[in-house]
Amino acid sequence: MTAIRQLTMNDYQQVLDMQTGIEDDYVIRLFPQLIENPAQTLYGLETEGKLAAVAGVVRMPNGNGILGRLRSDIRYQSSGNATALLQKIIDDCEHDSNMHWVGAITQKSNKPAQRVLDKLGLQQADQFISLLMESPDMTLSAGAQPWQQITGNDAKRDAIEQAVLETQRSFYPYEAYFPIPFASAVLEDDYLEQLAVFQDPDSSKMMAIQEDYKGRYLAQIQYFWPDLFEQDGLWAAVFGYINKSDKPFTPQVDVSPETVSSMPEAFKSCFIANDDPWLIYGISI
Repeated sequence: MTAIRQLTMNDYQQVLDMQTGIEDDYVIRLFPQLIENPAQTLYGLETEGKLAAVAGVVRMPNGNGILGRLRSDIRYQSSGNATALLQKIIDDCEHDSNMHWVGAITQKSNKPAQRVLDKLGLQQADQFISLLMESPDMTLSAGAQPWQQITGNDAKRDAIEQAVLETQRSFYPYEAYFPIPFASAVLEDDYLEQLAVFQDPDSSKMMAIQEDYKGRYLAQIQYFWPDLFEQDGLWAAVFGYINKSDKPFTPQVDVSPETVSSMPEAFKSCFIANDDPWLIYGISI
């Protein structure tokens, strides 16, 4: 017999006893922090009195939820556990009047996860490739001037909204690896305070940098046009920003597969090779 319920700190030992087959599994290692985060809810599927699977939802601004943290104990793997657990989470989100969209992100190579998301009725909506710049030491064009930083939440909001409108983006990279449907409501003042926003010399394009941590310190770059690798002033601003910090930031940016395919040779040696896109699935609720 199986049962699904929300997890609490009282379940920590059961989580520690799970055998996920993942070395240094961060979901298990960081379980206390995940439970204590008010934006996250973790669920567990029990069978034979043991946790057979866990998963959760991260509640983002404007009623958006991202499914994730899915882990299964290899001793109790069943062809229905993941689907049943995630369906329960979706059902709870649907009964929450504050939630409007629920989605999930998985890589194109992960066919089993895609089959589960298809069964749940989530629809593929977009895709992107997440690039990590391991060697931010490339030589820029002589005389490249860094883009100028703009200040004030209203100016930042206007610049981002104009960029999203011009590039017709449906999803916004709210955090590294956490894109959500764009709406002006996601640009809350507290969020904008954390963004360093820059504009090119004629104020026709913008770029934002957000400090993030996903296993490493990330300088998440938000830029929406396909000419990312033609903007030396943008990169001068990025390098200037991270060089002023005492944290070992790695630049990270989400781009389309087409942008990756047109990457100039000068950039290829700086980025970790990645040809496995992330797929965004979701459904309005």
